[in-house]
Amino acid sequence: CPSDFSHQAVTPFLSTAEGILTAHCPVTAAMMDAAPNLKVVAKPGAGWDNIDVAAATQRGVLVCNVAGTRGRSVAEHAFFMLTYLAKHAWMLGDTDWRHTLSYQFGGNRLGVIGLGTAGSVAVQIGAGLGMEILVNTRTPDPARVPGVSLQFVDRETLLAESDYVILTMPLTDETRGLINASSLELMRATSILVNVSRGPTVVTDDLLNAMQRGHLAGAGLDVTDPEPLPDDHPLRRLPNVLITPHIAGRTHESQAETLERMASNIRLALAGERPVDVVNSQVIDG
Repeated sequence: CPSDFSHQAVTPFLSTAEGILTAHCPVTAAMMDAAPNLKVVAKPGAGWDNIDVAAATQRGVLVCNVAGTRGRSVAEHAFFMLTYLAKHAWMLGDTDWRHTLSYQFGGNRLGVIGLGTAGSVAVQIGAGLGMEILVNTRTPDPARVPGVSLQFVDRETLLAESDYVILTMPLTDETRGLINASSLELMRATSILVNVSRGPTVVTDDLLNAMQRGHLAGAGLDVTDPEPLPDDHPLRRLPNVLITPHIAGRTHESQAETLERMASNIRLALAGERPVDVVNSQVIDG
């Protein structure tokens, strides 16, 4: 086991490696070049922004993620954060608690950006609580969540009309910095933002400015940019900002399912067969 997961510490282990496993640490082109026998790079999560997929494809190396296994856990965590903020649990010990009214979910609007597994479960939970559901996604398909009434809207409409906003989309060039000064201005002063996607989808300084001005009622961040936030970061000092250490997808149930899927992907890749989850399928399909 290397002393840490820096390029320098890992390189001596790569000369005979056929597979690289990573969670959050980067896998670079230089690391792949140090592993001439490399066949697969795998991770126990949906996002692959820490892996140089283009470099892997050029070298004929499969990149495998694990999609869908953490969605329920992530969605439940988002609602934990919403509940903490909407019910003013952060006021524990504050005598103003007696004079402060909290917000309910039923009858209010939930906006979800991204309708993958986590987003789909989030709208199911919201619908079960009696919320009106607004969705913004690249593929507006009502069949994604059978039995739930969805209103597909553009992002500006969603931000302006939602009482609660949950971010569950992947990190792409399009979504990087999506929540910035301009988009935050669209949101209501009584609204709550929760980010369980990726930290760089939110411009941290812009969110800090909005929270310091009292422009939002609360913010829940399971992911941040940078990650982790420094201990002395001003966001950590705001009582109506709840920060958790990128743990939304980590439960006993999701961890067991995810690690088994990752192991299956690795076994199949090393055997020359098609893994369940392949990011760069062109390596196989040509």
